[in-house]
Amino acid sequence: MTDKKTNAKAASKKPASGKVTKPLRRASAAKSGQKSQKPDDKSADSCKSKLFGRLKKNEEQGAYTSVKNLKSKRAFLGKASGASSRGGVEQDKNRFRLIWGIALLILVALIGRAYYIQVANTQFYQDKGNELITSVRTQKSYRGMITDRNDLPLAISAPLATVSFSPHDYAREYYELKRIIITNPESPQLLARMQKRLDNMDLTTLAAAANISVNELKRATAIDPTIDVTDEVAVKAALPSGAGSHYLPLLNKVTPEIAQSISSLGFPGVNEKNFFQRYYPQPQPNSQLLGFMGQNTNDPEGGYEGRAGIERQYEKELAGDDGKVLVLKDAKQNSLKEIKQVEPEVPGKDVTLTIDSRLQYLLYKELEKAGRLQKARWSTGMVVDVQTGEVLALSTWPSFNSNNLNEMTGENQRNRALLDVFEPGSVMKPFTVAAALDSGKYTATTLIDTNPGSIRVRGYTIRDHDNLGRITMATLLQKSSNVASTKIALSLPADGITNMQKQFGFGSKTPLQFPGEGSGLVVTPKEKETSRRATVSYGYGIQVTLAQIAQAYSALAAGGVMHPLTLTKNDKAPPSKRIMAHEQAMAIVQMMESVTEDAGTAKGAAIDGYRVAGKTGTSRRINPKGGYYTDQYRNVFAGMAPASNPKLVAVMLIEDPRGQIYAGLTVAPVFHNVMKEALRLYNVPLDKPLKTEAQ
Repeated sequence: MTDKKTNAKAASKKPASGKVTKPLRRASAAKSGQKSQKPDDKSADSCKSKLFGRLKKNEEQGAYTSVKNLKSKRAFLGKASGASSRGGVEQDKNRFRLIWGIALLILVALIGRAYYIQVANTQFYQDKGNELITSVRTQKSYRGMITDRNDLPLAISAPLATVSFSPHDYAREYYELKRIIITNPESPQLLARMQKRLDNMDLTTLAAAANISVNELKRATAIDPTIDVTDEVAVKAALPSGAGSHYLPLLNKVTPEIAQSISSLGFPGVNEKNFFQRYYPQPQPNSQLLGFMGQNTNDPEGGYEGRAGIERQYEKELAGDDGKVLVLKDAKQNSLKEIKQVEPEVPGKDVTLTIDSRLQYLLYKELEKAGRLQKARWSTGMVVDVQTGEVLALSTWPSFNSNNLNEMTGENQRNRALLDVFEPGSVMKPFTVAAALDSGKYTATTLIDTNPGSIRVRGYTIRDHDNLGRITMATLLQKSSNVASTKIALSLPADGITNMQKQFGFGSKTPLQFPGEGSGLVVTPKEKETSRRATVSYGYGIQVTLAQIAQAYSALAAGGVMHPLTLTKNDKAPPSKRIMAHEQAMAIVQMMESVTEDAGTAKGAAIDGYRVAGKTGTSRRINPKGGYYTDQYRNVFAGMAPASNPKLVAVMLIEDPRGQIYAGLTVAPVFHNVMKEALRLYNVPLDKPLKTEAQ
């Protein structure tokens, strides 16, 4: 009986086999109403725990699941996989497609990126790469020379070099070599090379080549032999810093041959910069004409350009075009070698002036002597070839040394003959005579009554130095009569005098096109402005430049043909034009001969063996506060020789002379000395008998 009960209990505890629809759950002790002993309870709980653990695991793995639950579950991105959701063919196929799709997208992205870098945008990345290992260096072009008419140099570009030393770069290289030697004891060949380079860095060698104290170099480099060269921070702290650590001049503005003696040593930290410096062999006589060079603020490399005079006027022709060279550089930005020429260098063109340097020097010296003798503010002058309009000499005193711009001031750099405008005075009277002859009312023999030596015009009294009485045109010029000039002006139309002055180029810039050249001012008076009509006839109330006077007198000397002034041989001369009849022009030249004779106002301008024609002008200087100074004058003389067939015209001016007042005593002698030498230089034949000792 007992055995049967025991077997029944055992049979009731045996788990059912087959499929179940729900996980088996432990029956509640309260519901069963059974109580067991404590030892049996522990054994039963252990068995139940194992049973329920296996069932739970099977449920998670899908081994035991109902048909209802099977239909509700779907494979990821696919259909139901049957009884098991793991390892199905459809699910593996979808996963395979997904992975390869992602891989294909990544591959397409990589190919697209490679195409963009290597094909579509290849130039950009090539340029970026080239910036790291190459640089474009400007190759300065050779600036053209400025020469005189005989090809003698007036301005040349001398090749120079500046050699500097960088203590910072030297020390960095020194410590780097030391580090390589210490950290590579197993490489004897490398050690030998590094030690040789280190031996070549002896500062004594550099000091001897640069003629500089070796102690100065040692102080600048500040090499510390006790430093741990393997410690990058310590080395960086030991490198020279501050002023002079990257630039210590060794040689300044020396010839390339001298610079080569240092740069050829291959010393670390030594840099050579080559450039051209403008040099003027004849500085003072030509300084205002040629101008000077100044730094170009638009040039990142600090190049120079013409700032005044011919240097500025012909800047484009003289400068040429700089070249560009592609240079390979190392990690320290040092140039290793030139790779190729990016843009070719175009040397500047030479500019040939019409100036004769011999005559230019003589003119300057005479202006300087007269200026100092008369204690004048300044003096200036020009010499012109009558037949061509070429300017043979053009200079101003005081001047400055073009090779040392520290001497230059706002006053001594002005080319007075071209830039300054002034009231010329009586040198304008020949053009008043020209207007009279051109009007048909007057001839060379017409008499003009100047009695009583003065004339009243609109409340103003115009006087001559003496009562000349009835005079001819020649006497008007010889004695410089203001009264006769006034009577001619008032007898002509209101614009009669000024129109003739404009025909001779007054009131307009000359064709020289010099930078800053003045144009002057000639205002045509109205009919009722009788005082202005009178004053313009003897050179007041108008403004002119010395160059305009030289051009106008050259036109008279050429028989009434205007040959525009020229300063360069390179340019095509403007066409000439006739502005008055030949007979009338030569009649005026003949009248002006009397000015240099004994009874004239400029007998100091006469030259033995030559007939000389000219005209003086003594005018008062304008007072900025109004009116004119009573003790300050301006002296001008314009003349030509030989008068029988004029070849040369010269015009001289002295501003505010303190020794003498009249032009015949101040500038006429300057004309005499300059013209006499010019006639000799150009072998102009005599047109007048030489004076003998008996005479």
